[in-house]
Amino acid sequence: MKQYLITIVLLVLALSAFGQNRQKITNTTEFEKQLKSVSETTHSVESEFRQEKYMKVFAEKVVSFGTFYYRKPNKISLQYQKPMKYIITINGEKLQTISGEKKTTISLGSNKMMAQMRGLIEASMVGNISALSKDYELEYFQSATDYFIKITPINNSIKAYIKEIGITFDCKSMAVNQLRMTENNDDYTDYIFTNQKYNTLKNDEKFSIP
Repeated sequence: MKQYLITIVLLVLALSAFGQNRQKITNTTEFEKQLKSVSETTHSVESEFRQEKYMKVFAEKVVSFGTFYYRKPNKISLQYQKPMKYIITINGEKLQTISGEKKTTISLGSNKMMAQMRGLIEASMVGNISALSKDYELEYFQSATDYFIKITPINNSIKAYIKEIGITFDCKSMAVNQLRMTENNDDYTDYIFTNQKYNTLKNDEKFSIP
C-alpha cells in the first residue's frame, strides 16, 4: 500500500526534462509567488502521463501510461491504462486501489505515513511547497525555461524508502512537467505529464469510493 501512495504523491507533486544548466537560487520569493498565483485559480487538473521505471535488475525500463485527475480539496485519482488497467484514488480520508476485480479501501487517518503523504500532496496543489520544510529539505534551482525543486526527506519514516524527489516546473505556466523519485537502492521512476487541462472537472465522479 505504501508503494501505491508514493506513486500518487509523486504524480501530485505531482505535471521539460531535467536540465543540465540550472543555477541554485536562495531567494525563492518569485517562484512561490508564481506558484501561489496559479494554484489559487486551479480547482482541478486532468493530465495524461507516462511512467518510466528504471530498475537495476532489468535491462530495459518499464513503461506505463495513464491519466491523472485532481480536484480540490483532497481528491486524487491515478488511472493506469497500459500495459494494464489499475486505479488508485484518494478522497478525503480514504484511499482505494482497484486491480481487476480486487478492490482495497483503507483510512488514511489510521497510518501516520499516509497522513504525511497527503500533506505533501496538498502542499503541492495549493502552491505552498515551503510548508514541507518540516519533513523535507528543499533546494531550488532555475534555468532559462524551468524551475527544479530537489526534495530530500528528513522524516525517518519517509527516509526509509525514498532517497530523493525532483520536480520540474515550467517557468511560464508553472505546470509540473516531469518528476523523478529515487529510492534508497538508487532505482528511480520518471513521470512525464502532457496535455494538462485545468478546471475541467465539474463533479466528483472520478473520485468515487463506494
